[in-house]
Amino acid sequence: MRSILTIHCSKLVHNLNAVKAQLKDGVKVYAVVKDNAYGHGIEGIAKYLAPKVDGFCVARVEEGITLRTIGIQNPILVFELPELEKASWFKEHNLIATVGDINDFDTLVDGTQYHINFDTGMGRLGIPYSQYELAIEKYKSSSQLTCTGIYTHFATADVLDSEGVVSQLARFTEVRKAFPSNIMAHTANTGAIFNYSDLEIQFDAVRPGVCLYGYAPGSTKIDALIPVIEWESHILQTRAVQKGDNIGYGASWVAPEDGYIGTVPVGYSDGIQRRLGGKIQLKVNGKLYPQVGRITMDYIGIFTPTNDFHKGDKVALLNDKELSAEVWAQLNETIPYEVTTALNSRIKRVFKD
Repeated sequence: MRSILTIHCSKLVHNLNAVKAQLKDGVKVYAVVKDNAYGHGIEGIAKYLAPKVDGFCVARVEEGITLRTIGIQNPILVFELPELEKASWFKEHNLIATVGDINDFDTLVDGTQYHINFDTGMGRLGIPYSQYELAIEKYKSSSQLTCTGIYTHFATADVLDSEGVVSQLARFTEVRKAFPSNIMAHTANTGAIFNYSDLEIQFDAVRPGVCLYGYAPGSTKIDALIPVIEWESHILQTRAVQKGDNIGYGASWVAPEDGYIGTVPVGYSDGIQRRLGGKIQLKVNGKLYPQVGRITMDYIGIFTPTNDFHKGDKVALLNDKELSAEVWAQLNETIPYEVTTALNSRIKRVFKD
């Protein structure tokens, strides 16, 4: 086996509890498990969280069907806008559709449950704020459908003291007044949950996403969170090298001294971005070693001047400390989301308490 991705469920629960500690009484939790649970494994994550959360959010209708297939009975909200050829799937699998365009009211089949997404400032998906009165008229006249919620998504909640958050919240609060109190309202993503608990921003439910997996959504650190994954591989082969020897494609790395190269059977096809070549470290037998040479499709190399690792030794690529996805993200000038969602689904995922 090339590598194993271990998901520590006790840490997942720790992060969920950190979310709940921010919430007011009665606020529901809809866990976001889109895109294979941010790369962690949607089926295992959802099965473990199902008794502990009120519902789930997914990006695509196919993800919702996957959850139903494995026995998940919680409410499931699908973020993507409904397509005509897939419109019947929502009712068929008891999924909550998103109406984000006036035409979506006519796309959905009779009897479908839905939430309305209002674009209050994200500028991406959702019914524009300027059209919210038209959407309310359409909601009132669409008795063949069942509206159970409304929501919006913040564009800048990952930063502190954002005027954009205040502006979006004010707009959504105005929209909320037009709906009955039994219609669930939700706005708060990870950033809003942790950075804006002083505002009336939680409404009836929150949508924690990346925080469940142990990461903050922006540069503001959230000390209560712990990364839940541990990615391990092994030394496939070792070989001695001499000072001046070239290693890997393009001969881009030259041994600075005599030593040893360990080859690890993972690469960019597994999800290690090629731009990380020569930047990351890996841990073997409790010690960190530099990754050297170009990251290739299936292999990477590590270097030691002394013969202190051997074929078969375990190699830690990611963990919750010095090898976290946050470290990789900083080195690659990106965010942890990109690091974890890039992890190939072919990597075996093991869930541990």
